[in-house]
Amino acid sequence: MQQQSTASTSSPPLEVFCSRQFLEWLHEQQISIAFTTYQTSRLCLIGVNSEGNLSGFERLFDRAMGLYATSERLYLSTKYQIWQSDNVLNPEQLYNGYDKLYIPRIGYTTGDIDIHDVAVNSSGKVISCYAPNLRVKFCLLLVGWDVLPASLLDLNA
Repeated sequence: MQQQSTASTSSPPLEVFCSRQFLEWLHEQQISIAFTTYQTSRLCLIGVNSEGNLSGFERLFDRAMGLYATSERLYLSTKYQIWQSDNVLNPEQLYNGYDKLYIPRIGYTTGDIDIHDVAVNSSGKVISCYAPNLRVKFCLLLVGWDVLPASLLDLNA
């Protein structure tokens, strides 16, 4: 199974191949998969459409890297920002056959700090981490619009 994208002429086309059982597994589990690829600056969502075929969606973000998802929200780290996108559909509502429609709602500007990972703690605060080299990993906790070093805060609170 192959799907080719022509989203941008400045970015190379993306080809997606999957094993024979992959689409059946996605359908059985009733899930889609989201992933990023910083090499082509993409956020990709892959699932199965109502006809049982591969359905793919992509958006270009400059150096898309870290991704964290809940059932209603996506957090994405990029070259200069962390984006929060929220699902705007109600349960049982569809948009062009899809049960989720994620719209960017909040963008935190971080500067070019090479964020590799993003997560949300139990209090709903965004945690982002970057690793300038493999020996040092530095984390930040976003509180409102302030970026604070995680070493000063309890990341679980």
